[in-house]
Amino acid sequence: MPDEMAWRGDVAVIVPNYNKKKTLRACLESVYAQTYPAAEVIVVDDVSTDGSLDIAREFPCTIVEPPRNQGPAGARNLGVASSSAPLLFFVDSDTALAPDAVHNAVRAYRRTPDAGMVQGIYDKEPLYDDGPVERYRVICEHYERSQTTATFLSCTLIPRHVFEEAGRLDERLRDGEDFEFGTRVPSRYRLVVDTSVVTRADDEDRFWGCLVERFVRSTTLPLIMVRARRLRGEGRVGFQLNMIGTGQHRRRKPPRVSSASATATFLTLPLALLSPWLLLVPAATLAVFLRMNSRFIGFTYRYRGARFALWVSWMQLCFHTAFFLGACVGLLRVAYELARRQGEPVRTGLSPASTAGARE
Repeated sequence: MPDEMAWRGDVAVIVPNYNKKKTLRACLESVYAQTYPAAEVIVVDDVSTDGSLDIAREFPCTIVEPPRNQGPAGARNLGVASSSAPLLFFVDSDTALAPDAVHNAVRAYRRTPDAGMVQGIYDKEPLYDDGPVERYRVICEHYERSQTTATFLSCTLIPRHVFEEAGRLDERLRDGEDFEFGTRVPSRYRLVVDTSVVTRADDEDRFWGCLVERFVRSTTLPLIMVRARRLRGEGRVGFQLNMIGTGQHRRRKPPRVSSASATATFLTLPLALLSPWLLLVPAATLAVFLRMNSRFIGFTYRYRGARFALWVSWMQLCFHTAFFLGACVGLLRVAYELARRQGEPVRTGLSPASTAGARE
């Protein structure tokens, strides 16, 4: 290993866990197999009931047990509060890191001026292959995470001072907390998406479970965007995270057109009952959808062939429809949250975090 990458004991790996007995062992084995060893490994067990805590106890990690379930934001904040290393590497308990993931993240951080976050991607293949739905979800995440400037914390390195300055994770959110966190990172820091920082994920493998998950998560998006707009308006953050390392330098807009055209395709299909000619309407919206997703569909065709690309097209159509419907419900959530004065964004700067829990 080059001298510039000699181990410095500067990384704390944070692993939030809730009922991931199936994958936690593989996750922790991958953490301890890193070519760049972690100075600290913190597992925050968020009141699991499946026995996964017993698996964590087999490893020489620090275990934090909060008295109640807090959700991923609270668990990660607690893990950070229970660590001391200057660099934080977040790992989801349903993923397993490639052996050089931490090494590559630290290298990218050290080589990038003003780096505020080094974000990895999913491998093309799932951790455990449980069928076509999971294969779709994993390849979708692989592609999107290598293209987008949204922030994710499933395989990500953040300097502690940036995490604190951005105000830590918003514990009011049970979904979308990592994306919302990215809207509060000051604009002088750079987002690095490094495709050499890889993790293999075990994702949702049921059709309806996949759509419900997307629907629920997208209900938080309007609230997050309202908060981000308020912060930008107040001049607190510029939300100008610059993506480097993948050749994609322009921020991609939210998939409004793609999701709207997918939803319109389903909603206009009944018009065929009135006249066969009216099938032209859903055919037109489907054509728009396929055009908007042509690059991704082409990517899956080159990877697994025509049959898989056809399956991906169908799943994308359903997935984007669930996204659109969830975002519509999210608009109602915005009104509700603001009425209860719950819609205010977390302010940047040092913010106290929950410290409840026992350490072993």
